[in-house]
Amino acid sequence: MNASVLALLDAQSLWYLTRATGVVALVLLTASVVLGVTEAVRWASERWPRFVTAGIHKNVSLTATTFIAVHIATAIVDGFAPIGWLDVIVPFHSAYRPIWLGLGTVAFDLLIAIALTSLFRRRIGHRAWRIVHWSAYACWPIAFLHALGTGTDTNNSAFFDLDLVCLSAVVFAVWWRVAAGWPRHERQRILAGAASVIAPIGLVLFALAGPLQPGWARRAGTPTSLLGTSAAAASTDGTSAATGSQPAPSSGPVTAPPSSSSSLSAPFDASLAGTLTVSGPDSHGNETITIKTSLTDGADGSLLIVLRGTALDDGGVSLTSSTVTLTGADHTDSYSGSVTELRGSSVAADVQSAAGSKLSLEMRLSIDDAQVSGTVHGEPQ
Repeated sequence: MNASVLALLDAQSLWYLTRATGVVALVLLTASVVLGVTEAVRWASERWPRFVTAGIHKNVSLTATTFIAVHIATAIVDGFAPIGWLDVIVPFHSAYRPIWLGLGTVAFDLLIAIALTSLFRRRIGHRAWRIVHWSAYACWPIAFLHALGTGTDTNNSAFFDLDLVCLSAVVFAVWWRVAAGWPRHERQRILAGAASVIAPIGLVLFALAGPLQPGWARRAGTPTSLLGTSAAAASTDGTSAATGSQPAPSSGPVTAPPSSSSSLSAPFDASLAGTLTVSGPDSHGNETITIKTSLTDGADGSLLIVLRGTALDDGGVSLTSSTVTLTGADHTDSYSGSVTELRGSSVAADVQSAAGSKLSLEMRLSIDDAQVSGTVHGEPQ
């Protein structure tokens, strides 16, 4: 395959690693909380003595810390978002989604405090260790809120289902902890039980009203330099496609989605398949990447993506303009627009019909030489 295509669509390993380690870290933190509760209620059996739970809990917690460290390091080294090493320690300092990234910093600081006090537990005493260790109950929901607000996969159904599984596991663990030893410290247990009901409801409502809604990246505090400011800038900006930054069309009034009788009735999820061709570079060093695909299994039509840019010495392309054309099989619907985000094999675009209807498209592409396959999700703006 052409080297620029590889750099454009497949050379985002750091970004994928950041996402993957974040997901794994959340799962491990969830397991750590559940195991911690299992220790606290002193559960054991003949086949599962308490020292086994204690050992697994310690190892899972250390592994979670390792994955979080990799998650942080790759996010900084990737360089797409303006995240610095100071942002890892000082919460709400970053220029990138400051609130939601800051919550991740708070959770990380708490986790470090828990890890250090556990290592020096004998020196600081049981009481001091216990006070700090109780912050683990605050660390998890803060980290979970960070994942919802900052993560790029929240609106993916599989990842959202995983979030719900983690949330349910922690809620049931807290209920188990509240019920064990009842009615000692009855007031504290009632408060904890109430919080374990109210907090999950709040988190779900927040996800439905925020990260799962279109336009969340802008409202979350993503710098405008990463989002883009106008469609006109798409033809003049020299942002590197290897980093995935591409100006977005300006937002206008929300209009009605296509009619239900259309072959492109939104929202829709469809499969796509087609071909990729590369032309150039021309005398000015410009290359054109053309992706022609047909839609099936959820929508009928065709999708044309044209990326234009200057070839870079490192094999990437400095994207100067793009066009995206979506056409229904019955030719009653035709949308045109441009790419708004290009990260690895994920391509996002905003398109608009002549009647003013707007769609947000999210495409996940798989390229094998000149053959293209994948999926596309269309959502009315």
